[in-house]
Amino acid sequence: MAQKRTTKAPQPDVTIDLVAKAAGVSRATVSRVMNGSAKVSPEREAAVKKAIAKYNFTPNATARRLAGGRSGLIAFLMEESSEEFFLNPFWGLVVQGFSSTITEAGLHPLLLIRPKTGSDDSIFSTLRAGQVDGLAIFSWHHSIKTFEKLLDPKMAVVFGGDLGGSKKYTFVDVDNIQGGLLATRHLIDQGCRNVLTITGDLKLQSARDRLEGFEQAMSEANRSISDSIIIQGDYTQSKAEELTGKLIKDKVKFDGIFASNDQSAVGVINVLLQNGIAVPKDVKVVGFDDSPIASRNHPSITTIHQPIRELGSEVAKSIISILNGEDVEEKVLDVKLVKRESTARTR
Repeated sequence: MAQKRTTKAPQPDVTIDLVAKAAGVSRATVSRVMNGSAKVSPEREAAVKKAIAKYNFTPNATARRLAGGRSGLIAFLMEESSEEFFLNPFWGLVVQGFSSTITEAGLHPLLLIRPKTGSDDSIFSTLRAGQVDGLAIFSWHHSIKTFEKLLDPKMAVVFGGDLGGSKKYTFVDVDNIQGGLLATRHLIDQGCRNVLTITGDLKLQSARDRLEGFEQAMSEANRSISDSIIIQGDYTQSKAEELTGKLIKDKVKFDGIFASNDQSAVGVINVLLQNGIAVPKDVKVVGFDDSPIASRNHPSITTIHQPIRELGSEVAKSIISILNGEDVEEKVLDVKLVKRESTARTR
C-alpha cells in the first residue's frame, strides 16, 4: 500500500507587515525598533522583538532598496581643510558614529571631503550623478541658501550642527552656547582676572554659539567685553599657535583662555610652554570637544565634553527615519565640563 504524502501548508512570506501585525504595531514602529531611529516604549519594543524572533525576520536590505528605486548610498559631506580633518580626532569619532549606524541599517556610507574653496555646483552635480539617497552635511563654511536650491528634493538631508537656520532641513547639534558658558564660568571661578577667547571659524554657527556663551559668562561676572579679548581663530592648531605667539609678542595681559576646540587648546598650550609661561600656574586653558588629545596632552586639558560619536550616530538615525517616511525634529545634545590639569588651582 502506497504511503500517503503529507504536504506542509505554504508558509507566508515574512514581511515587515506580518511582523507588525503579530506585534500589534505599525510598520513605522517596527522600522524604528530595527533601526534604533527613534524612541519606542519598552512594551512595544518587546512585542516587536518577540515577533521578529518568532518569524526569524531579516529584511533583505538590497531588495528593499531596489523596490524603492534607491541606491542605498548615504553621503557624509564636509567642507574642511586637510589639516582639520586628518589631524583633529574629533572628525574620526563623528565619522565612526555615523558610518556604523548607517551600516547597521543595511545602507552604505560615502565620505566626501571638499576644500573650503570648492564649487557648490560641482559637488552637488556629483551627488546627483551618484544617486545618493541621503546626505549629512557637516562643517559648511558657505551660505546654505545656495545649496538648498541645488539639492535633489527627494534626498533625505540632515545637518550635523545648526548651519545657520535652514527652513528646509533639520539638524542635530550640541549645546554650543552652554558649552562656551560653562568653559568661561570655570575660568572665572578658578580666579582668572583677564580672560580671553580664541574663537573657531566665525563663518560656522558652532563658533558663533561658543562665542555667545563666552560673552554671556563674562556679562554675568560683570566683566567688560571688547574686541581685544575676542581673538578670531579657525579651529586649527596652527592658527591658535600663531595667535598665541602674537599675544605674547604684543605683551597682552591674560591669565585665562577659552579655546573653541581642543586642537586650538593644544596650540595655545604649546606656545605658552615654549615661551616659559606655565600652565596652569600662569595661564589656565579650557578647550572644547573632549577629544582624545585633551586627556593625552601634558598638561591634560580641561574641556567641554560633547558626545562626539553620538552626534554622528544621531545624524544617521535622522536620515534613516526620513527614508522610512517618518517625521524628524531638531535634536540638541547636552554638554558638560570636564576638569583636568590645565585649569587646576596652584599655590
